[in-house]
Amino acid sequence: MGRWTTISLTSLALGALSFAACDTGDGKQLQPIDPADTTSSTVPLDSIPGSGAAVETLPAASDDVAPPPTVADFGPFTLSAPWIDKTPIDTRYTCDGLDLSPALSWSGLPAGTEELAIAMVDESAVSDGQPFIHWVIAGIQPDEITLVEGETPSGAAQAINFFGDVGYGGPCPPPGDDAHNYIFTIYALNMPLELADRTPATEFLDVIENAAIGSTDLTGSFQR
Repeated sequence: MGRWTTISLTSLALGALSFAACDTGDGKQLQPIDPADTTSSTVPLDSIPGSGAAVETLPAASDDVAPPPTVADFGPFTLSAPWIDKTPIDTRYTCDGLDLSPALSWSGLPAGTEELAIAMVDESAVSDGQPFIHWVIAGIQPDEITLVEGETPSGAAQAINFFGDVGYGGPCPPPGDDAHNYIFTIYALNMPLELADRTPATEFLDVIENAAIGSTDLTGSFQR
């Protein structure tokens, strides 16, 4: 075969390859890619419409640590007695009975409670312009959950009540009066008060109310 024949066949073969590379089969022609062209760039996947690509941004790490749950997280601050709220008090706890301080229990102390105090007042009787104070006790530790009937917790201090006695004085309204209402209040305090026994009840209550960060109460009635 002659030299010109070889050149012609080679040209035909290259032309066919070039046509195959440029013809898409739908009548459109594609531009050939020049291997020496360094100006082409890669298109990010997430910029292609319909590609479904998405870039997820993770939240920055936080040094904040959730505080541990407090007692108050498990329910409201409540006080319970041997009677249902707003019902009669058993004679056992009055001057007509054993005159014992009732068993009391509580739950849901506010966060930051350092000490507890309890007061009992007769809102139906007034002395010197204020409800008659039957009982004020402070110095109860926050890990206590109840007061035992007729007992004073170790380390607690009790005020002089309006009967002139230290400690508890039960309901003792005048015979023939309408039923008196007695309010028992428990105070959550933000500091130990270190009150002393035999402090007048009004002074006890003033200090207690200034240090209170929460309180709850219940009522009982008694008639003679």
